[in-house]
Amino acid sequence: MIRAMVGDLTKVEGVEYICNAANGIGPMGGGVAAAIRRAGGRVIEDEAIRVCQAQDPQPGDLYVTGAGSLPFRGVIHLVTMKQPAGETSYEVVRLCLEQLVSYCREHGIQKVALPALGTGVGGLDKEKVAGLFVEVLGPVEDVEFVVVDIDQAFIDFVQQRQ
Repeated sequence: MIRAMVGDLTKVEGVEYICNAANGIGPMGGGVAAAIRRAGGRVIEDEAIRVCQAQDPQPGDLYVTGAGSLPFRGVIHLVTMKQPAGETSYEVVRLCLEQLVSYCREHGIQKVALPALGTGVGGLDKEKVAGLFVEVLGPVEDVEFVVVDIDQAFIDFVQQRQ
């Protein structure tokens, strides 16, 4: 189930986890990642770097850190690119979404918020990414995905496809 809204991902109420559009080495320098770091503290970035050094996540993978001072159980980092500000693809975004569904089910997570993956520095078309969100997340009935973006156009694309 998908609910889409314009807003600040770090201020969503009622979700257990928020997702970061992450790189595979840990620094949280731009876009959604920087907003999460600013709101929750550098402790999130420090942990992300340590986890990446230990696990070496690849595009399409995910890893989890604490949420710092944010009121969530943690941050699920969806690895859309290996290097900061690197390239991504629609297939990588699909893999991230599929991994997110599996992770939520394995860990009993019922409500999670996520941004428009790959549409910032990744440069992917918002309409195509919205289609992937609806295709992968829409049929899921046991988890509520709250898609949050600062861009009204992306939210409109998601809502039009539901």
